[in-house]
Amino acid sequence: MNYYLFQKKFLVILLFSISILSVKYTQAEGNIEGIWRPQRDISQILPVNPPFTLAGRTAQDEFDIANDPYLRCIVYMPRAMIAWAPTSIEIIQSEERIWILFEAYHQVRRIFMDGRNVPTEVGSTWMGHSNGQWEDETLVVKTYGLRGVSYFWEGLPLSESTEIIEKFTRLDDKTLQIEMTITDPIHYNEPWHTTHIWGLSPDAHFYEYECDQVPK
Repeated sequence: MNYYLFQKKFLVILLFSISILSVKYTQAEGNIEGIWRPQRDISQILPVNPPFTLAGRTAQDEFDIANDPYLRCIVYMPRAMIAWAPTSIEIIQSEERIWILFEAYHQVRRIFMDGRNVPTEVGSTWMGHSNGQWEDETLVVKTYGLRGVSYFWEGLPLSESTEIIEKFTRLDDKTLQIEMTITDPIHYNEPWHTTHIWGLSPDAHFYEYECDQVPK
């Protein structure tokens, strides 16, 4: 056999093998892209019997809904990912990062897949800093660096020490489950969990979102 012909065939086979492996690797990572709408009737929005510390119980008892940043047109974690409001999210993924676009408030969340640390000059933010990694077909995301004036829902307080672990799992072609674990040693004696179900809605329209701030 001609050497150059053999070399060409070998190269074609090698490239084909690499492409097959690449496809299998991508599929193993999972695919959570799409436009999703909350399925609140089958979601567990709130924890059962939150394990408050004394500081946590006091903070919730003193909660005033008028002080919720959400009413000042501020969307923040983890409230942004609670499957409750009748608005959509769109997930776009790549190898380097995953973007979540919110219809509400037109906010954008970035999940970094390269393990980068939060820039020290940034400090705490409303959305925090999120790093993700794939565990088979489940995306596991760790978020930290939240502001200390955040809440989960119904006044459940969160401190700047809060760490959020989310597990994004596509249960089937049309269902996305996000399991959320909250750890905050300031307000809770132990971690607690909630589960949020989102339904695929590829034809959902992102409407212009108007927000009027509540007067102080």
